[in-house]
Order: sequence, then C-alpha cells, then structure tokens
Amino acid sequence: MVKPNIVFILADDLGFGELGAFGQTRIRTPQLDRMAAEGKRFLRHYAGGPVCGPSRACLMTGQHQGSGYIKGNPSQGNDVPLRPEDTTIAELLRDAGYDTACIGKWGLGKAGSTGFPTAKGFNTFYGYDSHKAAHDYYPSFLWRGDGQGERQVPNEDGAYSHDLFTEEALAWIGREREPEVPFFLYLAYTIPHNPYNPPDREPYDNEPWPESYRSYAAMITRMDRDIGRLLDKLRELGIDDNTLVVFTSDNGPGSEYTRDIWEMVQFFRSAGPYRGMKRDVYDGGVHVPLIVRWPQQIHPGDNEHVCGFQDWLPTLAELAGSRVPANIDGLSLVPALLDRPGQQQHADLYWEFISMGAERKGRQSLLDVGEGWKAVRYGSKGAIELYRMAEDEGERNNVAADYPAVAKRMAARLDAVRGDSDIWPMPETGERPLDERLAAPRPDGA
Repeated sequence: MVKPNIVFILADDLGFGELGAFGQTRIRTPQLDRMAAEGKRFLRHYAGGPVCGPSRACLMTGQHQGSGYIKGNPSQGNDVPLRPEDTTIAELLRDAGYDTACIGKWGLGKAGSTGFPTAKGFNTFYGYDSHKAAHDYYPSFLWRGDGQGERQVPNEDGAYSHDLFTEEALAWIGREREPEVPFFLYLAYTIPHNPYNPPDREPYDNEPWPESYRSYAAMITRMDRDIGRLLDKLRELGIDDNTLVVFTSDNGPGSEYTRDIWEMVQFFRSAGPYRGMKRDVYDGGVHVPLIVRWPQQIHPGDNEHVCGFQDWLPTLAELAGSRVPANIDGLSLVPALLDRPGQQQHADLYWEFISMGAERKGRQSLLDVGEGWKAVRYGSKGAIELYRMAEDEGERNNVAADYPAVAKRMAARLDAVRGDSDIWPMPETGERPLDERLAAPRPDGA
C-alpha cells in the first residue's frame, strides 16, 4: 500500500450530537455531513479525556489518562510540556518520511519547552502554543516554528484566528513536495470553544435564539464550510484518493461548567443521547463524533467498534510503515477502517478529571468494553456508580446496589489503571455532576 497523506482535523469542545450526520437538527453542517456520507462514521469513539490537555496528549502519545504523563489541564495557564521521552505521532511519521505540520491549538508545551511542536516531530507549526492563549480568537500574534526557529508572527489586521488557520492549511497542503514525500497535517481548530464571538452569525442572524446561541452555531457552520474547502483542495490537487481525512473532537461540549452553557448544551442537544458535557466523565464528556474518509480505501457506512484517541498513534504508524512504541495503550484501527478481520478490542477505557482549584476534587470513570459496564467514581474514596451501557446509554440508572461484586471489581480496576502523578494526584473527594446541581430551577424563576 502506498503511504497515504493524512489530514487529522480536531475540533475543540464539539459534542457528539452537534453535526447533522450525528443527529443535529438546528446547526447546519453540510460539508461534514457529506464527508460522513462518503466515508465512515464511528459511533462508539472516545476522546482521550473530558478536557483538552490530557485528551490531546493521549492523541499524540497513544497513552490514556491513567498511564500518560499529562493527566489534566494546567493550573493558572502553566502548561505542562511533553517530555523528550514522550514519543508522538508526528515523530513516528516524520521518521517514516512524512512532511509534518501542526496548525492551530497545541497546548502540550510552550515555545522554548521540550513539548513545543517542532521539538515533538512537526516540521512546521503555526498557531497557539498554550491553552490560555487559544482563548483569544483575535490575537495580537501567533507562533510559528520551522527550520528558522520559534518566533511570534504579528496578526496586524486583527484577523479571526480560525480563518488564518484555514488559509495556512490550504497553503501548506498545496506546497510543492517531491512525489514520494507524503504529508501529515494536524489541524487543531479552536472552534467551538468559547468565547463565542465570530466575525458574523451567518446563517443564524434571524433565528429567535439568544445571541450566544446564534454565535455558537455560526462558529460550527464556519468550521464546516472551511473543512469543505480543504476537501475541495485535495480534489483540485488530484490527491484526494490517497489522502486519509479524520475529523473528531477533543472532548464533549460546553467550554465552561456553568448553568448558562449547560442550558445551551441542552438546547442544541449537543451531547446527543449521552449524559453530561465537558469536564464530566459520563459519556457526554468523552463520547465524541468520528468521521474518516479515504476514497477507494474506506467504504462508506457505520462502525460500532469501541475505540479512543490512544488508538490513532498505532493506526497512523501502521499506515505509514513506522515503528510503534512498546509503552502505549492504543490498538491499531486499520482493520476497522478497511473492513478487514482481526480488529483487536480494548478490555477497558479510562478517563478522569481533576479540578485544580483551591479545593481539589476528582472524578474517574472506566468502561468495561467486553461486558458493557461503566463505573463512575467521585474522588478516589467515593462510592462506585455502575451503569449497564447497552440498556442505559444515558447513565441514569445506577445499579451498583444490585451488582455489588461488579462494583467492587470495577473499583479495583479504577485503582489499578491509574498511575501515580506528583502533578495530578487523585483527590479523595469529588463534586457532584452539574446536571444534578442544576436540577433545581433558577432562583429568579427564569
């Protein structure tokens, strides 16, 4: 098999249910819906974590939150960088002869650190180096890293950063390369993370919704439009048939854990049928859409294989003919992608969230893939909640009291899967989920 070009597009805080192809009825996503029709939808795909930092680290390194180094988001904007020993997808593909680029939001190591993109296998970087910087869609500068080093590039016109990323991606894909050199583009858009302040609210100007809702929908449709432009560019260049395009999201919907955003998530049914949102370890926080398209290689249809971000490193390494590190948690998805026999299945998938505030609190969950049990625990000393996912995908009926032996077994697995961390020790206590705390009406009756 000829090594394919690879375009991996990552949305920021896009929920499972926010694309038309996954059930959305209010937000328009015709280009991604077309991509889903031409490619394959994976209906049981999970992010690496319920927030962006550990999720992206899982994607890059193939290690889940239990064994990976970066287990949570940074405190006070102090990003924890990937270490020299943390091997990334980009390093493996570059070693396999790929031209590699990261465009958009990085967040796994600021400029000058061991985790900056050009230190982790990317020949080219253009975007935000940190999580905190990425919260400004109209930045005064963005970072560029390449053979000339790391430097700030002024955004003199005050342009919307998403638009800059799209133009950069189109230009990079179209640059001249030797015929035998494939490329890997990691396009990490910041949409639809807040603030919700796009240049316009088309095509939702006249919708009778709150302004923030119209802005939010407009951001997603803008991203959809530009992904269509990227797909058109591949066709224009005559490389569409040999380019694998992947689209997914880094975690569930809702950038802030507040009542207002929770209500918006309910309005758009952003998490689809699942409970929770970003920061939750219920499926609403980690169950994300996945579309893969590779004409003449991937047959259109749906796939129910349970998979996660840790699986992309071994998958792309196999397609590139690269080595795979021994210490990863992922399993190659090549059989599932290409409808071949022999797809390996995980025993379980693990996620956690740690609040870095003054009173640290933690949440953990683990899915038994084979038997379909899902365990949720608030803090390392909390009681186990137990759900039968085949019957209760919304995680509303806690059956731990009915299956004490299963609950005990799942508690032991939660303890065993989580490695020690001086930076993110698991707190003994937890905080109840937002949907429970907001079940009461607003004090003002609104």
